[in-house]
Amino acid sequence: MSTENRKLPAWARQERRRDLEWINENVAIFWAAATASFEVSGRGAIVVDTTTQPSPDAGHPFGYLSQNQLEQDGDEDTKRMLSRELVPLLLKPEYRTSSYRIRADRWVILRDGQGAG
Repeated sequence: MSTENRKLPAWARQERRRDLEWINENVAIFWAAATASFEVSGRGAIVVDTTTQPSPDAGHPFGYLSQNQLEQDGDEDTKRMLSRELVPLLLKPEYRTSSYRIRADRWVILRDGQGAG
């Protein structure tokens, strides 16, 4: 277990695990959207509103915010992560956010079904 994870309370570790599993299930959709948006807007992040689900089978609404938009309104973790990786930013209840970074080479492993190990 990493030092960072040991400092997190149990509920936060569980939430992080669930987030990463959910991102892994949806990474192909996010990657395609981020790639297309990157070509138009440059660096940015996929923003997913996990607090709402308009239709039970439709998933959560998401979009892309450019680096310029995030510099104005984003949290510090998200700003730090912006680079050549996919950055999903999850909006959570009680005005919380969770940001993750997925490297391009890591995405190839996940996409090819070789697991997250």
